[in-house]
Amino acid sequence: MAKNKIIISIAGSESVILTDESREYTLELAGIVDTRIRALLQSGSKMTLPMAAILTCLELCDENEKNKVTLERMREEIRNYLEQNSALKAEQEILRKENKKMRIHLEKLNAEDYVQEELQ
Repeated sequence: MAKNKIIISIAGSESVILTDESREYTLELAGIVDTRIRALLQSGSKMTLPMAAILTCLELCDENEKNKVTLERMREEIRNYLEQNSALKAEQEILRKENKKMRIHLEKLNAEDYVQEELQ
């Protein structure tokens, strides 16, 4: 994919970046970072721009790592559901075969009863 040259603005500082991502996506990410940094700077504390940038990076990394854990947990749940589904399908097939045998047996019994009634 061709590199896109995009100008982003974060906390009043413009930067030119090269990325494979779309302009819209890149600007969306820059907007998220900008909003977070500005919120920290406006929080009334004695936060400097470098401190706000570092804290924002740490917060975003923390969210990313927690999302990875959640994703892996969800993947494991899906694997378990698929295994359960497979086991239930196998059990269903066994029950279908057993049901078919029982129906055939019932038909034979009904036929035998009919013949015995006719003979009496």
